[in-house]
Amino acid sequence: MFVGMLSMFTNAGVGEGQELYDAYCQICHGGVGEGQTMGKPLTDTVANRLTDEELIAVITDGREGTGMTAWRSSFTETEIFDIATYVKILQGKDGINLADDKAVPSDDKEVLAGELLFTGKAGCVTCHSYNDQGGIVGPSLDGVFARLGESGLNRALSNPSASIVTGYEAKEVVMEDGTLIRGRYRNDSDVAVQIQSADGRRWVTYFKDRVQLLNDSKESLMPDIYATFGATEQNQLMAFLKSL
Repeated sequence: MFVGMLSMFTNAGVGEGQELYDAYCQICHGGVGEGQTMGKPLTDTVANRLTDEELIAVITDGREGTGMTAWRSSFTETEIFDIATYVKILQGKDGINLADDKAVPSDDKEVLAGELLFTGKAGCVTCHSYNDQGGIVGPSLDGVFARLGESGLNRALSNPSASIVTGYEAKEVVMEDGTLIRGRYRNDSDVAVQIQSADGRRWVTYFKDRVQLLNDSKESLMPDIYATFGATEQNQLMAFLKSL
């Protein structure tokens, strides 16, 4: 199960993982993984023996019979990877690095043109990452063609709202002054919801009794930019995404 998940990413983000760990994990496991009353150490012999896949599985699904809860519904797969790699750093290891050291840049002209579109005119890199670079508002696109296939990738580009990746759904918040906030969300409770900032770097808490309206958005945060391109540019962007 987790071999498939591992193929989705090349590098987990250490900085993001530390932020998430400090916010959600350290209360039980300690600031440097030393363990607390409510949580076991993450730097002892038993924890150090966990493989990358096993560590990710524990964070994702929890551990039955212990206080370790499943975080699958709270974090995206990318965020779970980030937390896992930070735990590996706490253990004195190099973290989780799934990059293919043998990978070399493509010399295919159509792929190169597509990458220029991705990082330039189309603006995809603002929200999406590849090869450990880019934004974090949208899913990582490493291995996207292997996951979706040509028809699925074409559908995702042509109609982004048709199938939104779990963990990247959006909510719309109307503030008391009428300001509309729209973004990816998490930790939706009876009291508050957290919305990701436009640059993806912060999670802002909105208390439900202090806003006019809070709705689920049926539209993807991804703009329909692909439809504005001609056939040549569409083919170039598709070629680049296939190469990831």
